[in-house]
Amino acid sequence: MRKQSPSNRSVFNLAWPIASNAVLLQCILIIDTILVTPLGEESLAAMGLAGSIGGIILGFLFAFSNGSQLLIAQAFGAENPIALKSSFWSGQVINWLASLVGIGIIIFLGDAILGSIATTEAMATQAKEYLLIFIGVIVGVSISHNITVLFNGTGNSKLPFYSNLIELPVNAALSYVLIYGLWGFPEMGLAGAAWGSVVAVGMRTIFLVGCLYVTKQAFILLSGWMKTTFTESLKHHFNQSYHIAITFISMSMTAHVCMMIYAKLGVNQFAALILILPWIRVAGNIVTAWAQATGILVGQLLGKNHWELLDGFVKQSWRFSAFISLFIAGIYAGMFFLFEALYPDLEQETIDALWSLMPIVVVLPFIRTSNTICGHVLRAGGEAPHVMKIHGYTQWLLTVPLTALFVLYLDLSVVWILGIILLEEVVKSIPFHIRMLSGVWKRSLVNQ
Repeated sequence: MRKQSPSNRSVFNLAWPIASNAVLLQCILIIDTILVTPLGEESLAAMGLAGSIGGIILGFLFAFSNGSQLLIAQAFGAENPIALKSSFWSGQVINWLASLVGIGIIIFLGDAILGSIATTEAMATQAKEYLLIFIGVIVGVSISHNITVLFNGTGNSKLPFYSNLIELPVNAALSYVLIYGLWGFPEMGLAGAAWGSVVAVGMRTIFLVGCLYVTKQAFILLSGWMKTTFTESLKHHFNQSYHIAITFISMSMTAHVCMMIYAKLGVNQFAALILILPWIRVAGNIVTAWAQATGILVGQLLGKNHWELLDGFVKQSWRFSAFISLFIAGIYAGMFFLFEALYPDLEQETIDALWSLMPIVVVLPFIRTSNTICGHVLRAGGEAPHVMKIHGYTQWLLTVPLTALFVLYLDLSVVWILGIILLEEVVKSIPFHIRMLSGVWKRSLVNQ
């Protein structure tokens, strides 16, 4: 039987639910932002600050889940149910441990962290209240995201998408009711947005657990482990995935550490960043999903030992990503005309800061798209340590120091701050593309 490389249609069928899933998640942040904006710039800034700390914790969960997803994809390609089971349960235990650490940070260190970062006491108080409620989101995501990567890695990315179709309207409606105290509910302000997220994530988790029980019951209850005992399987899973996890942890921590530094900007400029970054992530998730689907299919090809199909498949996927870049740039350009309509209560200084960011935002996807494809393919080919170094060096030796210098010492405008993100992508593109063109990534990684 002739071996066939996955087509762009195969990538699309896997990618569109992943992209839609990611867009819906970001839409939740945008909706919360729209709902909170009438409370004033201080509440908006408090939500951004709390979201940065909560995002670091969720970043750890997403990071290890991304490592699990690649291992699951290769185990699925190799048709090894014991490896699938071992990867799923190992990933779940790691997520629970990471959640416990994150919850401990919020409870025991939250006051100290927020007090040192927030520009006003009221901002710190609102952010702490939001974070304490946000613990419920962390618990739900620790379970739901591990199930999500199981479905993604086995080619069934639609179920996680359907779960977000449940979460989004519940979050939006309940947050609105609780923020403003409608229909007899208490007026909770910013805390209402947090409670809306907790309930919605809880419903999403219940849905995914039900889907797992129905579709994967026999698989998750198989006897035996890939490495004889669960402890050994957990250790193997961690050793195989931690480079991938560290990469995503570094990316998440860099973004959120920089966000905390941004809090030292003026209120209007910081508010402009909080408003625009979720929109950038929404459109950017389209190419991330395409790259993620490409990486999953590369992992499956490696699991099947179909190395000879890799070149043709990656080239066709890479070429198509150029059209995605154009599409994203168009979305970015168009969104600036919506800001005044979506956020009518913003001060003019905030609106002016938003418009000043437009040129950088439109250029960004052309470089970031190719870098993202490189990163996911290299990880799938066993080059996770190299990808980790590229991201780590540029983020911690370039992005974070420059951000601190520009904000804390030079007091430059928000345009210079966003320009650092573009500079990071330009610098990363050089080692990424050299490594891709070398071909050394074409080797199997994993579940053996």
